[in-house]
Amino acid sequence: MDFIAKVFGFTKVVLRPSELKSDVNRSSIGRGLPIVLGLLLIAAVGLTGCAGTANPVSTAKPVGEDALAPVVFVPGLGMSALNVQVLIDKDVTDFDFLLPSMNPIDILPQGAASALDYSVTNGLPREEAALVPTWMSLLIDDDGAASNQPGVSVAPVSLGRDFAAECPRYLAMTNQLAAAGWTLDANLFCLPFDYRYAPGANSFVPDFMTLVERAVSEAGGQRAVVACHSQGCLMAYHALRVLDPAWVQANVGVLYGFAGQFSGCSDCLRWAFQPGWSWSLDDQNESPIDPSWVGELALDLQPSVYGDTVLYRNGTKEYRATDARALLQDSGAVAMSRATGAYTLENQDWFRQGSIDGEPLPIPSRFVFGVDLTTTVGYSYDSVAVRAGSCQEPECAGFWNVANPDVITSDGDGGDSTLMNAAPKAWTSSPSCDIRTIPGVDHMKIVTNPEAIAGLVSTANGSVEGSIPCVG
Repeated sequence: MDFIAKVFGFTKVVLRPSELKSDVNRSSIGRGLPIVLGLLLIAAVGLTGCAGTANPVSTAKPVGEDALAPVVFVPGLGMSALNVQVLIDKDVTDFDFLLPSMNPIDILPQGAASALDYSVTNGLPREEAALVPTWMSLLIDDDGAASNQPGVSVAPVSLGRDFAAECPRYLAMTNQLAAAGWTLDANLFCLPFDYRYAPGANSFVPDFMTLVERAVSEAGGQRAVVACHSQGCLMAYHALRVLDPAWVQANVGVLYGFAGQFSGCSDCLRWAFQPGWSWSLDDQNESPIDPSWVGELALDLQPSVYGDTVLYRNGTKEYRATDARALLQDSGAVAMSRATGAYTLENQDWFRQGSIDGEPLPIPSRFVFGVDLTTTVGYSYDSVAVRAGSCQEPECAGFWNVANPDVITSDGDGGDSTLMNAAPKAWTSSPSCDIRTIPGVDHMKIVTNPEAIAGLVSTANGSVEGSIPCVG
């Protein structure tokens, strides 16, 4: 709780290993059910070899496994497997969960035919399936702070023990890294997290420290490469900012981001005033997540990233990054507007160190993402009614029922705009060296793109050798 209080207070935070422990009470931040989890064991993935940043991955292995840097990978939004425990009238429902919208059928573990089947196979009574969206939603109090529903406890299924179970969406990536010499669950690990919460409001930082230290120890002291994708990069970035720089430099050799999110997401903001996810995925007006999940929706939109770009329109009214909370208010997402006041990135010292002060991380960083694809950055509505009077929910404002508003587009990777992906240029040491763009590669395919994988391999090998090559 001391750690969370510091972060929410927006003071400059320097955390040392002795100050943090893994969150045994799970991501309820002390408010949910303190149920002890049975952790699933996780196997590790192996990576080796060296390749130029523009060439296919080499399968040549360095001499000896001690030549490999361990890789800790942080997944994107909704791509962590979570364990959910619910206490109702002294009865506990205990099951595993993969978000349907972010985990297609062909990657589901155990041959599951759907995300629902996966959960049923892993403990969910089928007759309780309709309750899961409510269980997974968050409460937002009068101060904007989020917490689990009463009796609900959520945590990763395990931490760096079984990559295939923890982050199944990325197994194609691990196959490529294995071809380059790494070994699953021995020196290639996944770090799943509760993506419903904003940076600093879940157990990610202590979990990060625990897994990185274990990876380094098992590699004989070789510093870890922290790789990440999408929202996972924001979580990793936050950890690297708030932890003691001496610890970071001693344990992490480099950060490598695949299409990393380092800001609030402009087009995602619409999810705060759309119907939430369902098991079926049939309704085109449904959001891929729940409208209460502050981890993506309460980050605010940063002028340092989006500048003066028009991101939303309602008739003749325009909304820019500085108008994010006004848009939430007008659309009836009043609770999320409050949460934005609590979790906005631009008010937090760790974020301002980069976005405003231009201060590099205490370790090298490399970033790769796709460009030249038309990408949605926001939406345009035809003069719908804004929230009025006693309306406190999106359902009573006009935005809610618009299934297909016109899109506002920009350059990007088809998922995230280049405005978002290029945000590290404000603080990385040398943008021309540290950032590589790959034309035509989309937001998910970047993690299996040969150039992007080769960049990770050469970066990891450079970390061992003490000279990390440019990717740009």
